[in-house]
Amino acid sequence: MSQGSRVRGVFRPAISIGTAVWIALAIASFAPRVHLGIIEVLFLLAPWIVVPLGADLVRGGRASKSSAVRDCVLFTAASLTTVSFFLDNQTAAAWFASSWLLVCAGFAGDGVRRFVISGRSSFTQFCFAAGEGYLLVAAAWLVASRAGLQPLAFREPIVLLTAVHFHFAGFASAVLAGLADEAFVGHRGHRILRPALLAVVLGPGILGLAFLLGPKVKLVAALLIALGQFGLAGGMVRVGMATQNSGGRWLLLVAGAWAIGEYPLQAFVNIRQMAEFHGTLNAVGFVLSGLLGWTMVNAKQPA
Repeated sequence: MSQGSRVRGVFRPAISIGTAVWIALAIASFAPRVHLGIIEVLFLLAPWIVVPLGADLVRGGRASKSSAVRDCVLFTAASLTTVSFFLDNQTAAAWFASSWLLVCAGFAGDGVRRFVISGRSSFTQFCFAAGEGYLLVAAAWLVASRAGLQPLAFREPIVLLTAVHFHFAGFASAVLAGLADEAFVGHRGHRILRPALLAVVLGPGILGLAFLLGPKVKLVAALLIALGQFGLAGGMVRVGMATQNSGGRWLLLVAGAWAIGEYPLQAFVNIRQMAEFHGTLNAVGFVLSGLLGWTMVNAKQPA
C-alpha cells in the first residue's frame, strides 16, 4: 500500500497549543460560571484540533512560510469563535463567529482550486476538495447558530449540531477517505474500497438535503454513510496493521474498530444522547483517533 510522503512532523506547536486550549475549555465547562454545554465543547474541538490536523494532512504538513501564516489565521479565528460562545449579544456573537466563516471560505476556495486542477483525475484530491467544501457549509450553520437564526425552521440544538455534523462527518471523514484512497493505490482491494469511500464523501451532503426532500432520502443517506464508514473503517484497520509506527497503528485500529462497533447504534439515540454520547465518543473515538493516527503513520514516511 502506498502511503505517500506527506506529513514530516507529528505534533507541531500549533497543534499542541490548540489541544491545550481545547482541554482547558473542556475542563472549564464543568464550572458553574462557564456557559459551555457539551455541544459547544464538541464543536470547539473542530477549530482548535480537527481542522488544523486535517489541513496538515491535506496539504502534506511540510513546514513553510505559508503554513506559519495559516497557523496564525487558524489560531485567531478559533479564538474569536470561542469568544462568541461567551457573548450574550447575538449580533456580536455572530460577528465574532464570522471569522471562522471567512477561514472556511478560504478552505472552500482551495477545494475548488484542488478539484479544478486534479480533483477530476484523482479521487484522493476529490475527497480532499469535498471535505474543504463541507467546511463552508459547517461555518454558515455556526454563524446562524450564534446569530440566533432558525434556517429552514430548525431550532437549537439542531442548528449547532448541523455545524458539528459538517465539520466531523463532512470535512474530517472526507479527509480520512482521501487518505485511505491514497494508501490503497495499486492494491488489489482498491476498486472494492473506492465505492465505500465515495459514500463517505457524498453521504453527509445527501443527508443534509434529505431534511428538505423527505424521510426516504434521509434513510438512503444514512445507509450510505453507515456502509461507507464500514468500508473506511476496514481500510483504516488494514493500514494500521501494516504500519510500523506503533502509536499510529493503535490509533487507526481504535478508529476503525470504533466506527464498526458504534455506527449501528446511531438510530437508537435521541438528540440529547446523540450530543452527549454518540457525538462526543464519535469525535474522539473515530475522527480524532483517525486523524492523529494518520498523522503519526505518515510522519515517518520517507520524503
